[in-house]
Amino acid sequence: MASVRVVSILPEGEPQGTFDIQITPTMTGQDLLRRLCRDANVPLNPEYILQTDDGNVVGPDTLLTVLNVQDGKTLRWDMTDRPHTAGGCWNSYWFMAVLSVLIGAAGMVAILFIYLRTSDNTQYGIVFDAGSSHTSMFVYKWDGDKVNKTAVAAQDGPKCNTVGGGISSFANNASEAGESLVKCLEKAKSQIPSDKYKDTPVYLGATAGMRLLEKEDKNASDAVMAAVRAAIARYPFTFTKPEKQARILTGLEEGSFSWITSNYITGAFHEHPPSDGISQDLIVSSVGALDMGGASTQISFVPNATVSVPYDFRFNMSLYGTNYSLYTHSFLCYGVNEATKRYQAALLKAANFSVNVSNPCSPKGKILNISRDEIFSSACVSGSDAEELFGFSIEPPQDLTEDTFFFNGESNATECEAVLSAALFNFTETSPYPGNSCSFNGVYQPPVFGDFYAFSSFFYLMEFLNLTTGALINYTDFTAASQDLCAKTWDEVKTMKTDVKPNLPWYCFQSLYINTLLVEGYKFDPNSTWRSIHFVESISGTDAGWTLGFIINESNQLKGEASSSDLTTVTFALLAVLFCAFILMAVYFAYHARRHRRSATRRLYGKSYGAI
Repeated sequence: MASVRVVSILPEGEPQGTFDIQITPTMTGQDLLRRLCRDANVPLNPEYILQTDDGNVVGPDTLLTVLNVQDGKTLRWDMTDRPHTAGGCWNSYWFMAVLSVLIGAAGMVAILFIYLRTSDNTQYGIVFDAGSSHTSMFVYKWDGDKVNKTAVAAQDGPKCNTVGGGISSFANNASEAGESLVKCLEKAKSQIPSDKYKDTPVYLGATAGMRLLEKEDKNASDAVMAAVRAAIARYPFTFTKPEKQARILTGLEEGSFSWITSNYITGAFHEHPPSDGISQDLIVSSVGALDMGGASTQISFVPNATVSVPYDFRFNMSLYGTNYSLYTHSFLCYGVNEATKRYQAALLKAANFSVNVSNPCSPKGKILNISRDEIFSSACVSGSDAEELFGFSIEPPQDLTEDTFFFNGESNATECEAVLSAALFNFTETSPYPGNSCSFNGVYQPPVFGDFYAFSSFFYLMEFLNLTTGALINYTDFTAASQDLCAKTWDEVKTMKTDVKPNLPWYCFQSLYINTLLVEGYKFDPNSTWRSIHFVESISGTDAGWTLGFIINESNQLKGEASSSDLTTVTFALLAVLFCAFILMAVYFAYHARRHRRSATRRLYGKSYGAI
């Protein structure tokens, strides 16, 4: 009897395998299906179909002979509405695999980008240097992470000079002191990102000019400080403690902050790389600072380790995790402007307050007209403060009627040095502290030790004398330039190059005064320790002054802003696990999709079928 072979390509769960079915010439497709289901021991399913090898479906009422289904032929057992080629094996498993891998991969890329993108943690600070003759604003910035709670700060752009003179010059119109800051406060707004305003503190440090005004007229001093505080408070920066953030600095603070600046910009703290313009020999434990403004001068340094500094002259601080104890002292009235007034008063007294006075420190041929109030209104000249600072006050006679005095230049360096020394310095008074070590006026000072940086008026004088082209200034070159200047007439001096023309008649006085202060006052030996003084204005774009040291010291009290991400580590980890799970699901679906595809292909192109 004839028979055909039927190969099942039914899906999983349906009969599988190969069936040999006997046929007769009168058998129809329906008859063959019934016999097939009986042999497979399954009920007849109306969706079952039989196909010939050329793809024709054997109809239920069609005779097998009509379709040339004869002995030895092979038929496929399938169901209606199913793909019948290997190319049709795309199924829901593949769809889920692709969808899962897209979600997983896109999610991982997104969270990695967000997690690794840190927010800008740069912090800013604004410091006003309210000096006796002018006010300047500096903007500093630093990484919010800081180093042992101390900022590694850098000056952000050039300084801004305010309108008018120092804030002490507004004693008779205090409101203008506040308005003088507006120009620079507006500049700070344009310079600092707006999203940083609320975290940017503003400070104003008033120095010797305001210290003097406070002594002369406390009410006027208070009014000026109130005006500048009110002006700063109008801006969107952090100014939550006005009395602390805008204040009159003590001389001890000013000297100490200058010391911090000097050590920071020279790399002595090892937290800021030294400038290319600094000798590598300066990378030492610390350097000293010499500062001179219009109304005061400061000296600060760490003495030899064997020296014990008295409490009144010692300033302790902690920077970058290290504790420092330094000697510092500020000499009020020893800035160039106040020292000049004191010298002028001494000349008047020696001349019996004559209208015409010989001025040995000015060039011959130059006559200076100076008002009485300009000289004697200073607390450094007259009154109890002058007596306390210098040991004597210079008072004009009560019957003096002249309002203007004429100072006639003489170009006499020897006489100039003698007058200024007598008017400003007392080198015989001893210090009450052990060791009897002092500078002048009985003020304690240990021997100078280490390298020193001298800036402000110290530098401006050396620059005028054209001595700042090299790293160090030889003492012989300095004294020679000073003597040469003091011997010139006014016709020679007035053509000399300077950015401050009104200072031309007084550069001789300044050179002899600074020489006396450094050598006889601070005891720098011309043959040894003088060579340790470096006269500088700025280093690597950073102005050498107290403001940088101020913000570095103040940063110890400021809240840091650590680098942060928009995703916390925990959130990132949880999301990473989730998206990795999607990728694993994609692998799972791909595995089952491939298995399903192979199964379908095997059923379609199995060995039994392929052998026919």
